[in-house]
Amino acid sequence: MENKHLAIAAELRRRIRDGEYGDRLPVSAELAAEFGVNIKTIHKALAHLTAEGLIERRRRDGTRVRAGMRAERHLVEVLFEGFATIFSHPFWSEIWNGMTEVLLAEGFLPVLHMLRTSPDSGVLQLEDFEMIPSAGKIILGIGEKRLLDRVAATGVPFIAGCDRINDPRVAQIVFDFRRGMADAVKFLHENGAKKIAFIGQCSNYISLGYLHKFESYLSAIQHYSAIDPGLISEAAPLPGSGAAAVEHLLRSGTVPDAAIAAYDHQLPEILTAFRQHGMEIPLIGCDGLELPGMTLLRPAIVAPRRKCGELLAHELVASIRQHRMPGSRTLDAIFFHGKDLSAI
Repeated sequence: MENKHLAIAAELRRRIRDGEYGDRLPVSAELAAEFGVNIKTIHKALAHLTAEGLIERRRRDGTRVRAGMRAERHLVEVLFEGFATIFSHPFWSEIWNGMTEVLLAEGFLPVLHMLRTSPDSGVLQLEDFEMIPSAGKIILGIGEKRLLDRVAATGVPFIAGCDRINDPRVAQIVFDFRRGMADAVKFLHENGAKKIAFIGQCSNYISLGYLHKFESYLSAIQHYSAIDPGLISEAAPLPGSGAAAVEHLLRSGTVPDAAIAAYDHQLPEILTAFRQHGMEIPLIGCDGLELPGMTLLRPAIVAPRRKCGELLAHELVASIRQHRMPGSRTLDAIFFHGKDLSAI
């Protein structure tokens, strides 16, 4: 009973963030009657919210929700790291477009918050990082626990997208490449390829979810042969890494007769690197992007990127309005060949 005012403050805080009070709270006497307490307990609860900056109390003017707090009810903070050109990036732009279209249609304004990483380690630089007040948050492609803990501590609904995160607290819409990778390896094997290389991320000390494509490759290959480490070459999802990975692969001494690239946007540089060595081998990329100079009829493992963005937004909006945390969903990446990727 001594902490009754804290429970009341928590409930009032929720109502303010959910927009139930509009611009002004009921008078103290009404709140006291509703919660079955005396006026002094209500005043103590309101004092907590005043100290937090949620409300303003003025004599003869009542208790008002601060203007900034009213605005935050319509904001969704999108946390992203890695590509300053998210709006034009061939992978992330489709997720962004699907997500923002739904948010705007539902009356929410997405606010992009770009995070920085250490150039040496790839670890997030969170020393001066401050989130904005918002109705909810979407995390794109980030699995670092320090950030997830800070987002969870805000108390607002949040959801993550793209790479799997091994944390039961985190709702997420993620891609599953196991089926698509298995079908791609089967396709290559049936067409005579016996030494199928993998070019992509093979190790990570921040989140094992980043290695899902690699794990899918390992599982698929072992249906046909033992793993050959000489056919595996590390490549971060950054420009230039694909070409460097090809050079490393060919120095290993095992010559591939086909290759699977974890990141579609690296296909042009990978293809060029093989051709510089006089090699024309089947090359399958993951994600199914439309790329300059690359045919849309090429085989690809296609991730439903726009659908991912739409589901992220739909699930977050529903959770905000229904006063619950979001749910999770897995989207299969499917192998296609002989089809125009722009029509998928």
